[in-house]
Order: sequence, then structure tokens, then C-alpha cells
Amino acid sequence: MLRALELARASVGETSPNPPVGAVVVRNGQVVGEGRTQPAGQAHAEVVALRQAGERARGATLYVTLEPCWHYGRTPPCTNSIIAAGVAEIHVSMVDPNPR
Repeated sequence: MLRALELARASVGETSPNPPVGAVVVRNGQVVGEGRTQPAGQAHAEVVALRQAGERARGATLYVTLEPCWHYGRTPPCTNSIIAAGVAEIHVSMVDPNPR
């Protein structure tokens, strides 16, 4: 989770109106993907990390600094990508305060 927090911190000021988020995919104790939120309208941290992990995301653990979104906006819900990737477990550092 520390690495995910570092990634989120690195994107502060670059993601408005979205929050800066970091995500790390770990499989068998090894980091296989990581990402941070891109500028508005582009991929969220979870999607960036899952793309980097590719097939290695199946059965892996995802660490993310903010609860993944589940609504449609400029991008599809991150939860759809997480489910499609076959992630086995998710750890979040903060529940999303956005009521959507």
C-alpha cells in the first residue's frame, strides 16, 4: 500500500477534477503492475496498473488508495476492469466519499 500512496502523491495537481489515486497489482509477492490516475478523461490508476500487469493480474491482489469507482463518467467503471482482470483480492486505504 505504501507504493500506491507514493504513486497517488506523485499525481497531485495533475488529475483534477478527479482525485489523485495510486494502485499496485501484486502476485506471488511481486509487483506486476502499478499506476496512478491520469489527467481527466483518461485512465484511472486501477486501469493503468491492470494494463501493465496484463494476464498476471488474474488471481493477484490489488492495492488502491481510494475505493474503485463503479459508475460511468468520462471513463467506464474501474470495477468492471477489476472483475474482468480476475483480481482475487482488493485492499483500499479509503472508502470513496463521493455518493455516486
